[in-house]
Amino acid sequence: MNDQSISRAYANDIIFELEKAFWDERGKGARFRVTTVGSDFYRTKCLPGLQTDAIDGIVQAIERALQEEGIVKQVSVEIDGRLLRVRIKGCAHRSVEDRLVAQGTKPFTCVPANLIVLAIEDKLDRPVELAEIKLEDGACQVLLVLFEQRPVLG
Repeated sequence: MNDQSISRAYANDIIFELEKAFWDERGKGARFRVTTVGSDFYRTKCLPGLQTDAIDGIVQAIERALQEEGIVKQVSVEIDGRLLRVRIKGCAHRSVEDRLVAQGTKPFTCVPANLIVLAIEDKLDRPVELAEIKLEDGACQVLLVLFEQRPVLG
């Protein structure tokens, strides 16, 4: 190991401990405090690759950025009106979620989902809320709710 890198296991252990402590302190309110986690990564790694205003294209751009960094294997989206069902396979942080569930805490944050939310809000000026995270065989199913574009007051 060189001076600039740490093991993924160590990083995920720290992330788990931070998330668990935050959940223990704030409960369900914690999920509303972590919505911008990943915003620096979004600005530096994702935003330069966003060339579309289509939701599926936005998700593909986020997927490419995450794949380039070795964070996920695959991200896909199913659009059903205002509901976005995002499936994330092979996420480097899945062990954190598994440990939270094993200790009785529902998953409440997801960096890949946060990046999608940040991109949609940035490109389309539409609020998005992470409503649910379900862990399934090797994948996370994330439900995002897309709201109408913000009104322009003038």
